[in-house]
Amino acid sequence: MGLTPLGVLRALPLLGLTLVAGVAIDFSPEISWHDQQRIEQLILLLVTALTVASVCRKNLLISLASLPISCRWALSIAFLLGGVSTGFSAHPRFAWMEWATLLLLVGLVFLLGDQSRRSNARFDEWSIRLVVALALVIALKIMTAYLASMVVMGRLDSIMLFEGTFSNRRFFGQVASMLVPLLAYPLLRGGLSGRAQVALFALLAVWWMLVIVSGTRGTWAALLLASGVLVLWAWRVVWPWLKLQFAAFSLGALLFLVLFVWLPWFVGQDASIEGRLSNLSALNGRAELWTLAWAQIQAHPWLGIGPMHLAAVRNDFGAHPHNSVLQLAAEWGVPATLAFVLPAAAGMLRLLGRLRQNEAAPNVLLVCLAASLLAAGAQSMVDGVIVIPYTQTLLALVAGWALGVYLRDTPLTTVVPDSHMMRIAIPVLSILAFAALLYGVFPEVLNRAEVTQAYVDAGKLIPPRYWGVGWIP
Repeated sequence: MGLTPLGVLRALPLLGLTLVAGVAIDFSPEISWHDQQRIEQLILLLVTALTVASVCRKNLLISLASLPISCRWALSIAFLLGGVSTGFSAHPRFAWMEWATLLLLVGLVFLLGDQSRRSNARFDEWSIRLVVALALVIALKIMTAYLASMVVMGRLDSIMLFEGTFSNRRFFGQVASMLVPLLAYPLLRGGLSGRAQVALFALLAVWWMLVIVSGTRGTWAALLLASGVLVLWAWRVVWPWLKLQFAAFSLGALLFLVLFVWLPWFVGQDASIEGRLSNLSALNGRAELWTLAWAQIQAHPWLGIGPMHLAAVRNDFGAHPHNSVLQLAAEWGVPATLAFVLPAAAGMLRLLGRLRQNEAAPNVLLVCLAASLLAAGAQSMVDGVIVIPYTQTLLALVAGWALGVYLRDTPLTTVVPDSHMMRIAIPVLSILAFAALLYGVFPEVLNRAEVTQAYVDAGKLIPPRYWGVGWIP
């Protein structure tokens, strides 16, 4: 039985609620935003595990069958090797927790991909509404903090503006890398009233302003690299998107100068605005983290040291290496990393190839999704895109949406290869991941506030990994 449009409306709200609540609602002032967003993601993944094991099993099987057999084998090998690495790790409970999280996130991507393909424009409409809603909520919260700083506190501190939404403004930068490309879609699609066009363009410009305010160099590098790749690959298709983004950036830069430079000066207020242009080449400890990860790769090339286990190697800089490939290679091993990276790279190349094929009738949604994925991939080379819970969840939405849009021209699969084995494996793996998550997080969830406060009181570094206090055990 195919998934009806009503079924899509039942599937999207939980994901949307997870993303909106993750930035809109502070459930407990004693728990960091990072930990709250992780708990919300865990609820989503646990529901996903039960859904995939039961009512949506066939949908997931069909989505997997749409992939090349080499991709299915690669993913199977990657998670198998990850499971073996987990078994040999020093702290298996933590390793199983991350293994299960990644497995269920991948399952969520394929489930969303199947729904996106089946429901076509209806899925697109609800997804872009979700994207706009997220962008609006985040922008309103940050600008409310701006007004409070100017009117109540009498001092503007750009770093403080993001603390009521994310544990670190760098996490905002990761979200911006994916949302800024997508916010162009309703404007390029057309069919909007004049007021709606002005409002959406203003929202996009505000996000460009906030990107400048955040001082996140990884976001700039990600968006520039994504734009460059798209222009070189299919510039005729990308040109309208690029012109729109440049116009929004220009307005955003003007807003930054007015609101964050001129206005504080005009009213005589002190303003602390983080500037990163003077240290564009500084790695801020990344070189040390990359060296540490490389040492683990050399020492354990085949199976790595275990998922999440770089957080068990204490250092003065962080609990993850700020590079997705080095992280996977050090923790899961080089073979598992290749089994993840090669299918992802092949899929991205196919997506770009589709853009070039459709130059006569460009698919503007595919342009926006490709830009979002390219930006996320580029930023993952210098930041924790595959580590931060909110970013992981948003990336699952974008990847699943893109997969479905790409596959819409492919006939639905009615016969699933190796169906007997896959019909058994899917529910078994889902329940295993469900159990691993519960086993891993149960003792962790109960003491988040106390552990975090103890670190704060001791004046120690809080390096986010799975939880806000990222060290294990």
